[in-house]
This record gives sequence, C-alpha cells and structure tokens, in this order.
Amino acid sequence: MKGSVTKYRIKASSRPRWRFRVCVGKDGGGRYLYEGRGGFIKEADCEKAMRQFLAEISARSNDLRAATPAPEILFRDWLQKWLDQYAAHKCQPKTMERYRQLAAYVTNSTAPEISGMADMPLSKLARKHLKLALFTLLQVKAQRREHISPRTVRHIGGLLSSALSEAVELELLPANPMLGIKGLPAAEKPEARALNPAEIRALRDVCRNDWTFPLVEVAMAAGCRRGELLALRWTDIEWDSRILSVSRSLEQTASGLRIKTTKSKKPRRFELSKSAITALQFLRDQQKEHRRLFAGDYKDLGLIFCQANGDYLRPDLISQVIVRRLRKAGIEDASLHSLRHANATNLLSKGVPVAVVSARLGHADPSITNRIYNHALPADDKRAADEWDEIVGSVQ
Repeated sequence: MKGSVTKYRIKASSRPRWRFRVCVGKDGGGRYLYEGRGGFIKEADCEKAMRQFLAEISARSNDLRAATPAPEILFRDWLQKWLDQYAAHKCQPKTMERYRQLAAYVTNSTAPEISGMADMPLSKLARKHLKLALFTLLQVKAQRREHISPRTVRHIGGLLSSALSEAVELELLPANPMLGIKGLPAAEKPEARALNPAEIRALRDVCRNDWTFPLVEVAMAAGCRRGELLALRWTDIEWDSRILSVSRSLEQTASGLRIKTTKSKKPRRFELSKSAITALQFLRDQQKEHRRLFAGDYKDLGLIFCQANGDYLRPDLISQVIVRRLRKAGIEDASLHSLRHANATNLLSKGVPVAVVSARLGHADPSITNRIYNHALPADDKRAADEWDEIVGSVQ
C-alpha cells in the first residue's frame, strides 16, 4: 500500500492544512479505493498519522490471513509443479521425459502406501512415509519385469529428493525428509559389455559389403555415443590429418528428433584410424550416387550417416539393426553401445593412457573412465601379476 501527503487551503484561514490519502484496494469494477484524513496543521504530524494508519491496515490484513490460512499443497501437486516450473527450465527434453516417467510411479500408483504418501500435505510429509513408499515400489510390477528394479527405485528417490530440496529452498519445508533414508537395496551396476578382438572381427565380417559397415567401423574406431555418430557431418572430418570433430548429438524424444550438444557439453577432436577413414571414403562415394538418384528429393543435411535420401536416421531403429548384426555374428548380450566399450577396453588393454582414452570418449574426467572400465579388464590384472613376477625375478 502507498500513501501520499498533500497541502491544501481552507476558507477563512490564511494558514494551509495537510492531509494524507492511502490506496486500500479496488472495488468490484476495478476502480481504486482510497481512505485518508486531513486538517493537520503540520506536515510532520500528517506523515506520522499516515504511518500509523498504514500500520493499522497492515495489522488487519495479517489478522485476516491468519484467520483464513491458504490451503496446503499436496505432495503430488508439488511434484507436478516442480516438474513443470523448475525442472523443465534446467533439464534437456529427454531428461524431462525420464523424470515424468519416474514421477508417474508415484502419482499414478494405486498402492495405498504410495498413493497415501502422494496425497499427503507437503508439510506433513515425513521420512517414514517416503521410506515405506519406496520399499513398496520394490514390489510393484514393472512393464517388462516382475518388479521395478532397485536401480529405478533409487532414481525415483533421487527425483523426490530434488523436488523436496526445491521446497526447502522456497521455505515450504524446514528440511528435506528424503535425506538420511537408509536400507534400500543397492542398485544393480551393469558391467560394460565390450567386444573382444575375435568378436570385433566377426562383426566386421558380417557387416562387410553392408550399409552398416562404415557406421560400425567408425563407432568402434572413434568410441562415439550413438547420438554423436548420427549427428556427424562431412565438415567434421579433416581428411589430410584424419581428425574428427565431435560437437553435437542427435536426440530422439517423444516430440521428434533434435540436435543438442554432447553429453559433456564440450567439443572434442581426435585422430581416426586409417581403416575408419577408408570406410568413410567409400561411404562418401556411395552418398554421391544416392544424391544423383534422388535428385531434387535429396535432403542434403551434410550428414555422414543418414538415410538414402539424406535425412536423419532414427536412433532407436539403428540400435535394433546393429543388435541384429551382432546376433548374426554370434555375439549375444551386446548393443550398439558395446562398440564404444570395445574401443575403450581394447585401447586400455594395449596400454593407451587412461587420460587419452577418456578425452577421446568425451568423459568429463578420467576418473569416470577408470570407474566404468576398471572391472572390465581382467586380462590387465593377470598381466600386472605376470609383470610383477618378472620384476621380482630380475632383482633376485
């Protein structure tokens, strides 16, 4: 509320008077309503009276708010609000799709332990309610599994914790009740399935003389992620030095395909093998023929890996095609991402420094490379033991 002090004159007096006026709101028609008093001889007395009047109005407003408290927000409503108003501004579309899937396990559940927690006022939510709901989720049937995996339940817990942390920051909660929850089963840590040299040869033999050969060859030689491969352009290659630049990624979302930055949000440059360059030269000549056949219908996006008409390849379909080629080569439990693991594992086994492999893969830090591939190098463990035997033998 704002007020103003003005001077005015009255008849039969040579001395001016002072009055104040305060805006107290609007009427039903949207017109401003004012209250005030006048007749003050001194301006200072008028200003003092106005301040007292404003304090009285403020006190009445506070009393009214205390008498009619605002309805408390339910946890399910807060979770939805957090997704729409806070997470959506920070996260990539694909991440938001996953967040909404995880949130649906809570908001759409019919289990009383979960739905009761979701329908609880935010301020009443306690650690015991969250813990009971998370343990109940471990018994819920998943779409393609008997139960939701511990890994997924931990991801749900992380999502709930992020939403509650935002509530704490906005002073809707005094503390995050998710903090300190213990006893959840450890998440299953999938091992990096890499192809050994024999499997690499088998896959190359299956894909040879096939349109997938250049893709497989570059995927194994460069160790790029799927989206990075499908976003590569011919201008990303420096032919003389065999340098490849990786600066973008193709992402598939529910609303379609989009180009985004790499996972680390940093471009990287590294040298390709001669075999990969040879495969790319063959693919470039093949694309020239496609461009001629499609003529005006060719969609020239400058892509290295694309459909015959030049358009983007769908990531999910490419993954399915590569899995079929892997199975044809007699390789089970592997995927397109296994080609990235094959690059890293075999380079590390040959003694290439972790820092070099990490930079080629686009990891934010070499410690990530160590964590992912440390358990995937049993041959290196044996070699270390053999090398130590040689060291000990040499000093006897």
